[in-house]
Amino acid sequence: MPDPIATSTIASQAFRLMELSAISSFADDTPQARAAAEQYPIAIAMCLEAADWSFASVLAALPPATLGAGHAADEGLPYTYKLPGDCVRLIEVTDPDVKYRRDRDYLRADAPTSLTIRYTATPPDASKLPATFQTAVAFRLAALLAPKWIGAQTKITGLENGAERMLMAAMKQDARQASPARYDGRPEQPDWVSEATR
Repeated sequence: MPDPIATSTIASQAFRLMELSAISSFADDTPQARAAAEQYPIAIAMCLEAADWSFASVLAALPPATLGAGHAADEGLPYTYKLPGDCVRLIEVTDPDVKYRRDRDYLRADAPTSLTIRYTATPPDASKLPATFQTAVAFRLAALLAPKWIGAQTKITGLENGAERMLMAAMKQDARQASPARYDGRPEQPDWVSEATR
């Protein structure tokens, strides 16, 4: 797991949100630390998948790739590209004329040359994440752990509501990282800034 100090800080905050003794790190030899280490990747992935975050946005050129064993060719989308290993969510293929489909770790497309994509990546250093996003991840982690460690349903519901509120606050804060008008020359549609601030 990348950056164990920062991720452990987020996990410690999750236990404080549950009003329980905070763990010192994922390496603690306790059931709480093991549960936090197991659920942290899910919590941060849920938060990353929820929006088009500026701090996790990556523009990358993908060269054509060969399909791995067991994968069949698609006649309608005959060209294959391997998605980066840190790709959490594909945001866009920058060429609007390319037809494509994501199949697990591959993009199948009708374009024979390299594709440029924008995607949400897993940040390698959790300490560089915005504070509101770190808090949103802590709330989500607390909500995932709460059914095991908290008996009161009202507290569990409160953590789930807090997770949603903090995620919306993080989206609102991050939405000011791009111009409000479309920047890619495509026809007017709701852009990611407008979507994030709804």
